[in-house]
Amino acid sequence: MKSLVTAVALQAILLSAYLPLTAASAAPSSQDLVSVIEKAKVLSTGTRVAASVNGAEAYVSTYRNARATDDDCKIEAILVAKTIMDLAPADISRVTVYFYNALRLNKRKEVAVTAGDVKAFGAGQLSQEQLLASIAIKDTELNDPAARLSAYLQQRESARTRKKIETYMNGETMEVVADLDPDMSERDVKYEALRIAEKAMEKAGAKTSRVKVSFADPIAKGNFKEISFDTAQLVSYDKSLQSALYNIQINPVTAKIDIQALEVVDGAAKDERSLVLKKLQGLDKQGVGIGPFIKQFFDIEQMVSNGNDDQATEAVKKLTVSVQEQEARTKGAKAPKPVAATAASGTVLPVAIVYEKDGGYRGRNPDGLGGGWSPEDMVKAPEQYVKEKEGMLGGKESADANPNFSKTLSWLYWNLVKNGKTAEAEKYGRRWMANQARYRFPLPKQ
Repeated sequence: MKSLVTAVALQAILLSAYLPLTAASAAPSSQDLVSVIEKAKVLSTGTRVAASVNGAEAYVSTYRNARATDDDCKIEAILVAKTIMDLAPADISRVTVYFYNALRLNKRKEVAVTAGDVKAFGAGQLSQEQLLASIAIKDTELNDPAARLSAYLQQRESARTRKKIETYMNGETMEVVADLDPDMSERDVKYEALRIAEKAMEKAGAKTSRVKVSFADPIAKGNFKEISFDTAQLVSYDKSLQSALYNIQINPVTAKIDIQALEVVDGAAKDERSLVLKKLQGLDKQGVGIGPFIKQFFDIEQMVSNGNDDQATEAVKKLTVSVQEQEARTKGAKAPKPVAATAASGTVLPVAIVYEKDGGYRGRNPDGLGGGWSPEDMVKAPEQYVKEKEGMLGGKESADANPNFSKTLSWLYWNLVKNGKTAEAEKYGRRWMANQARYRFPLPKQ
């Protein structure tokens, strides 16, 4: 007997087949496809979905319910295809859906649906049975180890995000009930129980002396796997784990970020975050240093992902103001023609930072950042002097964008030249000139 979902789902397609559609103004992105599928709720709540577009064909990957038949997969594929084609009728004419096996991630079922399939059924040219019979479903296998691993990790992350967890106190025992993932090994269960127990003890505080974790079998209802820990056991296990992990090294690696390829995540203040990202991308194209701004942008994206909407909304407002100020500083900036003068040594130097007669700097330390260094100390350790000033401003990029740091470089340059260290002064002079050209800082007064 056909399942009820078959009749209901296909009737829904039939009823909506002739509703007017509004074509998207641009070809949909992968994220657009995922969003529209999730909003349409054509798959079970919490089911992980990934999508991509290649020309007129869309590809969707998801997970097959353990009890789903081939016809069930076909129905879901038709619903997914209909949803995508409604979004972009002029752009997408074929949708291929891959249903992965959650327990054997190298196995998957493949269903391809064309716009003609959906239209023919909607026009009454095909019955439900004929439509299902006309759509092929294939069993395929992933032989690429990297692809299998990617599918596994996505499935694990999806299971974790939709896992139902309940907690309650029973005297001094914190009891936690969580869903058991179908593919968890005995070791996985122990690791997960230990992780949950440590967090439970951390949050519960001194009132809790014991944590009992119960994993509910999602298939065999009423069956549980229980593991209990007391405070002493958790402390002992933590010490053992710390000892075992001690020799594993964590190597910090900074990868180059393609600013132009960044996209904002869905969530609070998305329009505002999209606008500030566009501004940052524009500054990046102009060659303006935006490192500190990008860090703030990533922090805000993390706030949104964690559900801290109010905090993210306030933070993006502040970032927007800072980026607008940076835009104002760089708008219309043109490299000034350097004016040169000849120092006593005969070396040609930027005139704005040459003070032959001590007129501008006599008797004071105008480094723009509070001083603290005598000219003698500065000349002895110029690199250390600059590093300290950069640290006060949050790093090299943010220092270069600060007008007071420009004064710092001017002051250092002049003192090095005055003490006969012209060659050593050159790199600071060049850096000063580059910042003047980029940010249009006012010249030091002589």
